[in-house]
Amino acid sequence: MSWRDQLQAASFRGVPFFVDSHEANLGRRVHVHEFPLRDKPFAEDLGRKARNLTIQAFVLGSSYMTVRDRLVAAIEKSGPGLLVHPYLGELQCTVLECKVSESTAEGGLARFALTLVEAGDAAFPSTAPSTTATVVATAEQASTSAVENFNKRHSVAGKPAFVAAASGGIFKGALSGIQSAVSLVRGAADQVAALQRDVDAAKRDWVTLIYAPASASQALLAAIKQLVRGVASTPEDSLSLARVLYRFGDTLPDVKPSTTSRKAQANNQLELLRLVHVVAAAEGARATAGLDFASYQDAIKARDEITATLDDVLLADGVPDDLFDALRGLRSAVVRDVTTRGANLARVVSWTPAVTAPSLALAQQLYADGRREGELVARNRVRHPLFVAGSVPLEVLADE
Repeated sequence: MSWRDQLQAASFRGVPFFVDSHEANLGRRVHVHEFPLRDKPFAEDLGRKARNLTIQAFVLGSSYMTVRDRLVAAIEKSGPGLLVHPYLGELQCTVLECKVSESTAEGGLARFALTLVEAGDAAFPSTAPSTTATVVATAEQASTSAVENFNKRHSVAGKPAFVAAASGGIFKGALSGIQSAVSLVRGAADQVAALQRDVDAAKRDWVTLIYAPASASQALLAAIKQLVRGVASTPEDSLSLARVLYRFGDTLPDVKPSTTSRKAQANNQLELLRLVHVVAAAEGARATAGLDFASYQDAIKARDEITATLDDVLLADGVPDDLFDALRGLRSAVVRDVTTRGANLARVVSWTPAVTAPSLALAQQLYADGRREGELVARNRVRHPLFVAGSVPLEVLADE
């Protein structure tokens, strides 16, 4: 069968027309993140791009005006309609624009320049807000607020060299902690290499960065996000990497504000640690929003962990009002999200098998589904699935 035999008769809402040519604009929705001191951007894939179609169409014949008017009416009708595309087949489309042209030189013919976009179904018609999306948005707000406050409050300009050196030591220490954390997960080699390269560059340029708070904060923000979002391949890994930075700097000795310079050093230390802690906690909250919980107890445990981390940041000394409000909003969003998603999950209960048996048999006995053997083994860290000890309590999910 030749390609001409495979072409379909073109129409829109049942009104036929002919096609001279067409174009289709396809691709992915990508947001490109460009960070200071990084030559390569990070491209975040947000899904398939809406398909835009451009069709050069025409109607002709002694009664072309009748068909023209029918096609115009179909184009101007509200809502999407069925397009039969000669090359692409049947598509639900909405007309964005149409230009109609006629001339005496081409009597008996009307040309249509059509621009259409594919029309999907309203897959999520509920007006209820997405609790997960709220966590992601408020986490970003908290990080932004932390950066803005750091930029206003951290300063080494005009101070003795030891003040800048102290800030530089903390700055490099945070970056080294980020590099060390990579070993905790199995990340993509290119992402790990990019992170190590960018962090090394920031550490080499620490003097320039520490005298420019906006550049220093962006370098730290980019490194933490690159670690938690780029290196990690799962929300669980993201959360593990964020945890590494929750307590960063806890072993640093307090700086006694005995002089003006020491006061500046103490303040800079406080602001650097606060920046790392807030961004890490915000990324941890963001990762928590991506977790799929197996049970109600798992959800509550994750909720309690991240809220405790946020509480530590909220209760730290001298938290600015706007940052406090952003963190409190993030905490509320996390509680609402995890509680909502975990409310209808199965509860974990204790169950004791009477005799030693294979995990497959126990899964069949418990759930009437041997395929859930892996769940039973993983939750209880069973060393020998063929010999699950009897008379030893197991954690199992109560589905009812």
